[in-house]
Amino acid sequence: MSLYECTKPAAMRLAIRPLALLGAAMLCAVLTPPMAIAADAPPVANEKFTGLGPSIKMLRAEIGQNRRDVVAASMLLTKSEGDIFWPLYDQYRAERQQLGDQKVRLITDFIANRDSMSEEQAEKLTQEALDIEKKKIAIKEDYVAKMSKVLSPRTVARFFQIDNKLDAVVDVELAARVPLIH
Repeated sequence: MSLYECTKPAAMRLAIRPLALLGAAMLCAVLTPPMAIAADAPPVANEKFTGLGPSIKMLRAEIGQNRRDVVAASMLLTKSEGDIFWPLYDQYRAERQQLGDQKVRLITDFIANRDSMSEEQAEKLTQEALDIEKKKIAIKEDYVAKMSKVLSPRTVARFFQIDNKLDAVVDVELAARVPLIH
């Protein structure tokens, strides 16, 4: 085991692996045809991938719970801190999920058009990706400010450190699975 592995909390070491697997499963759901699942949710994917909406919704629920479990195990909150933190966390994740919807749409638009994408489409998708990143930073800045009003700076920093690590797991899976433009 590396020095890095020894220094991170056991809960984080154990929880990241299932999250990585769930991230891979979510990406597989985006990139491959779905199994038969109830179709009650509106799709967030490109029209060519409308059947994936329910699968994405189900996987998000599973990943969201696992993400919450990782955060809970890693935050080391007291009862009073938890009473303050969790409502803010839920609001934060709801805002981030809206960005996730935009990102799923962007990825499926890209995949649907990657073989025949025009220069204009490529430029538009690139700008949309940058806009999503800007919105993600704005949401984080907003919640750093909100959380800093009611939680210690160390607690806020710890949460965003954990959040960044979890985002990195998803980003690595995306990078590995989303094909390059032709």
